[in-house]
Amino acid sequence: MLDDIVIKDALSYLGAKKDDEEARTALKKVYEKHSDVFLPRFIAACYPLEDFFPELIFAGTEVRLEGESIRHHFAGATEGIFSAFTLGIAFDKRVRELSLTHPSESVALNAIGSAYAERKADELLRKTRDEKEAEGFKTNFRFCPGYGDLPLEANRMIVSTLDATKKIGLVVLDSGLLQPMKSIVGVNACLPVKEV
Repeated sequence: MLDDIVIKDALSYLGAKKDDEEARTALKKVYEKHSDVFLPRFIAACYPLEDFFPELIFAGTEVRLEGESIRHHFAGATEGIFSAFTLGIAFDKRVRELSLTHPSESVALNAIGSAYAERKADELLRKTRDEKEAEGFKTNFRFCPGYGDLPLEANRMIVSTLDATKKIGLVVLDSGLLQPMKSIVGVNACLPVKEV
């Protein structure tokens, strides 16, 4: 099921029509041919929200999230889920190699990787969200550094808190961008569900 969704999303990233069967078949072939470099790794942890203003501070961490958009995202929340996902360095290497020998295949694989990373990260995060919801919380969508006015620098704090460099091989560059390239870092707010 995930495979079909990934191909559909990849078609969209490439600007192809949803009903373009030729493009769909070509993408499926690329996906299957390079399935060996899809090596997802994921980590998540929950932290209590300690302070809300002027920046979000989470107990037991050095994370300080600033900006109006992240405060809006966490309005009413008491905890946050930090998560980090990467597809791995082997994927990056394959895309680079193909760009020299089979450029169109490289572009296709890159689009598939983007689609796969988003969907797989959501799928892996679902378990943590389900656990929090079973505890009586409502969780909202994953908010990533770079969204709204949350600076990319927040990637460094979240990756450090999760020890994601050591645990899943995720590195934050000086620019705040992530490496490997198909990597996602984000936070979800956990809001207590009020009894009716």
